[in-house]
Amino acid sequence: MQTSKKSKTDLNRGKYSDLTEQEFEAHKDDIAAIEAAQEVCHGCRGAECRQGVTGMVPVIAPENGRFYTAMRMCKWEKLRRENKRKEKLFSRARVPFAYSRDNFSTYKVTADNQTAVEAAKWSLQEGNKRGLFLYGKTGTGKTKLAAVIANEKTGRGEQVLFSSVPDFLADIRASYGKNANAETMELARDIPCLILDDLGAEKLTDWVGEQLFCLLNHRYNEGLQTIITSNYEPETIMSRLVSIDKDGRLDDTHARRIMSRIFGMCEMVCVGGKDWRKGGMTL
Repeated sequence: MQTSKKSKTDLNRGKYSDLTEQEFEAHKDDIAAIEAAQEVCHGCRGAECRQGVTGMVPVIAPENGRFYTAMRMCKWEKLRRENKRKEKLFSRARVPFAYSRDNFSTYKVTADNQTAVEAAKWSLQEGNKRGLFLYGKTGTGKTKLAAVIANEKTGRGEQVLFSSVPDFLADIRASYGKNANAETMELARDIPCLILDDLGAEKLTDWVGEQLFCLLNHRYNEGLQTIITSNYEPETIMSRLVSIDKDGRLDDTHARRIMSRIFGMCEMVCVGGKDWRKGGMTL
């Protein structure tokens, strides 16, 4: 670490009133060296750190009149680490690339979806753990709106997991018979905000239906926010969640239990409007 020369006679005693006179006199050389080390940070804009330990600045931390030193993280290092942490959150959130940069300013608000947009903003309020069940016809912007919620949350440092239900179920099936929980299931159980996109896109097996119910039941009991999108209205999605038991028969037990939990922890919100994809706009 390169430092400028600083004489111990240049020290301002008033700055170190927390030190006893004896400690101040005994550690003048140390104080001068620390002040010189701090001076190399003057004019820094975070591009290239000149300290011996990147982003860490030596400081004096007196206690009970005694001389002690410590290392303080500079504002640029704090910013770098916070940005890195957010990058990890965005990566872990698994928002599809097509929606990875979406926010409320990129979401086209219409008379048909205005209520849904307001509900999305409501879901972002601090301390709000209620979820949303966003339903509507194909292409009306449900996935995009759910991604906006995910991006807004990760942007402010909150943990989110975004997964399409077909991918999520495939992950669960991949773990079947291996005596191990699927990676996505491990993350989904306790993540503060879980977003499940396109519920009802495929039929469930009896085992997968049980796993999905256990997940939603756990999140319901723990008061964890869950956002769900579906092309089907709450009144009609039940038939899409009917599972097939080991004998090949249809069973609506899991469907009823799953929807009971969804009704218990989510607000039902219709995302209306035309199919934007037909107009060349991805939603």
